[in-house]
Amino acid sequence: MKQASSSFLSDPRKLSGALISVLSTRSQTIVKKRFGLDNNHPQTLQQVGDVYNITRERVRQIIESSLLIIKKKASLAEVNDFWKEIVTLLEKSGGIEEEKELFIRLEKEHSLIKGKEAAVNFLLFLSSDIVLEKEDGNCNSFWHLTSKKKGELVKRMKTIEKYFVQNKIPMSLKEIVQLAEKKLIPALTSTELIAYLKVSKKIGMNPFGEYGILASSEIEPAGTKDRAYVAMKHYQKPSHFSEIADLINQSKGLPVSPTLLSSAWLKTVKVQTVHNELIKDERFVLIGRGIYALRDWGYKPGRVVDVIKDILKKTNRPLTQEEIIKKVKEQRFAKDNTIVLNLHNKKYFKKLPDKCYTLIRSHKVLEI
Repeated sequence: MKQASSSFLSDPRKLSGALISVLSTRSQTIVKKRFGLDNNHPQTLQQVGDVYNITRERVRQIIESSLLIIKKKASLAEVNDFWKEIVTLLEKSGGIEEEKELFIRLEKEHSLIKGKEAAVNFLLFLSSDIVLEKEDGNCNSFWHLTSKKKGELVKRMKTIEKYFVQNKIPMSLKEIVQLAEKKLIPALTSTELIAYLKVSKKIGMNPFGEYGILASSEIEPAGTKDRAYVAMKHYQKPSHFSEIADLINQSKGLPVSPTLLSSAWLKTVKVQTVHNELIKDERFVLIGRGIYALRDWGYKPGRVVDVIKDILKKTNRPLTQEEIIKKVKEQRFAKDNTIVLNLHNKKYFKKLPDKCYTLIRSHKVLEI
């Protein structure tokens, strides 16, 4: 683990307290409440105003003037190393980072940050090189370098969003970076790209590392069946519904960004619910006793007899019993005896002198 570069990392609250000591007692208390310096729980302007029987606007004015006083009178030397580190972190992500994600990155390097986010947040507000943009209809709240204009950053983000809106196909980070280099934003690193994706309110991520527009059911699942579909796409093999339930529930523990992951992925599903949902969804095919496959894989719904009929139609020639058994097993988890029993259905199939089987249509043998 990277070691702390200045004393603020071990006690940001203590440093914050030292910085606000240049204020009057009343202003100190208001700043503490507004930024949550004592308990890590910031209060709204209204909450602080109610305590002192003053308006929200008056609280805002006191906070604003207090920050100016601190910048002029307080000794900020101790926090300089911290600001430099934040600037370096932001530069690596293209000068932008979603608000909560910045703390996650800091926590990875300095475990002592956790539980003291409010005090660290206060220290960031004192920097002239870093600014926080509040959440709006398009963006989550995010920090950025003052050298990077908000308009330019949002324009880049919308360029990326536009592609996802048009295509609606979830992609891995590697695929997006390759796409960006060719069509979107040249020389965009994966770290920079992730930062833009996290700031956008239109883009999300599933537990399997795929990014896409939130309108996609593979990113924002409507229920168990959508989660099952994505899980099976990545598992790539037919599975019993109990195994599919396990896959869905295990996906909750995969390492993904909490900013990008929909809360719909975090719900625990019941085994029977999976079976009840999949049996009604055309994307899934029941190919055995409780075993499901995806229609996308070439599986078709129906009874074993229907599968045999479809095989003979496609081959357009008689097949031996062994050939039919082999082909049916590519579509169904069925016992040989079950397949043979269905093959002896004289309503649909006829055994020829060479012991091959052909399909009967309207009770007539197909001409081969």
